[in-house]
Amino acid sequence: MKYTGKYRKLADQFRSDGCDEALAERFIREEIERDGYEKKSGLTDLAAYREWQSWPEERRQLYLGNAFCSKCSVTSFAPGYTIRKDRFGLIVEGKCAVCGSRIARCCD
Repeated sequence: MKYTGKYRKLADQFRSDGCDEALAERFIREEIERDGYEKKSGLTDLAAYREWQSWPEERRQLYLGNAFCSKCSVTSFAPGYTIRKDRFGLIVEGKCAVCGSRIARCCD
């Protein structure tokens, strides 16, 4: 597979380290997926925000106050969360109010 930019450098590094093509491709695909996820975070989708605002305040607070953090279990979102629309519904992304880890919540 041909790569460009950052991914080409990664592929070259994997090859020089002795990785076979299949393993190098797997790691590069994971990096591409991770970059795609990072690229989408931090932006609030206007259509998603309008839908979020159309919900009653109690429902929004329920979602914001009931998220799961892998480091400190059940927690809430710190101020500064973002909202985007996904095929599963609205996705709230932000940081844990307790430890600051990245968390996300699907709101259907």
